[in-house]
Amino acid sequence: MVYFIGMFAVGVVALTARGLYFDIFRWTEWGSVFAFLPAALLLFSIERRQQKQDTAFAGNGAGYTSRLSDRQSTGIKQIYRAETVVGSYRRTFKQVWHRWFVAFPKVENFFLNLDFNLSHRELRFEEKAGQRLWSNQTEWTIEESGETVGDIRTENTVRHAVEFTEVLRMTYRGETYQIRSPRLSRRIEVRRDKKTIVTSHRKRHLLTFDVPDFETQAVLLAGMILFRLHFRE
Repeated sequence: MVYFIGMFAVGVVALTARGLYFDIFRWTEWGSVFAFLPAALLLFSIERRQQKQDTAFAGNGAGYTSRLSDRQSTGIKQIYRAETVVGSYRRTFKQVWHRWFVAFPKVENFFLNLDFNLSHRELRFEEKAGQRLWSNQTEWTIEESGETVGDIRTENTVRHAVEFTEVLRMTYRGETYQIRSPRLSRRIEVRRDKKTIVTSHRKRHLLTFDVPDFETQAVLLAGMILFRLHFRE
């Protein structure tokens, strides 16, 4: 929605300036600009429906599941085991303009901060500021109950590029994990010492998680959700 409103504003300013300076006025061009308004209204209704569907989701079968269709708002999303809520997460923004900025195409993964409540543990993944201005490296700190306990960073290597694999490297309380997925796959796996220990799969907006020990591996589930939001699908 914000994208179409922005395009409408830019179009109005451009056509007005051209009309004032060059005395050029064409109804067809103004009609094209005003077409952005119904497009914005349509997109707004779609976004609202996605948000309501995420909020109304109440579990799906056995295992751990969550619904993620709305990737930009700050609404709370639940994580279920069968039909029982076992956690929640939400995206946060430090500045109001950050929320509007990510509404434009191809930048929705900027300013990505996540708050989790998992198994009575409060986790926060906070993106370090200023990195994207000078490199393609992105890094987050992991905070648990206000204490910094680890970090996550993108791992960009020639090998991963050749294999068309996207990778995050996570360090949590002294343990190192690799969160990875081929670009054309809907499966995410978390490895430790080259062994896969937990996985996630996406079917449309439904996320499923295979986490054998949720009490101790909840942070890995959180890492896979961060992966989903950071890498564009």
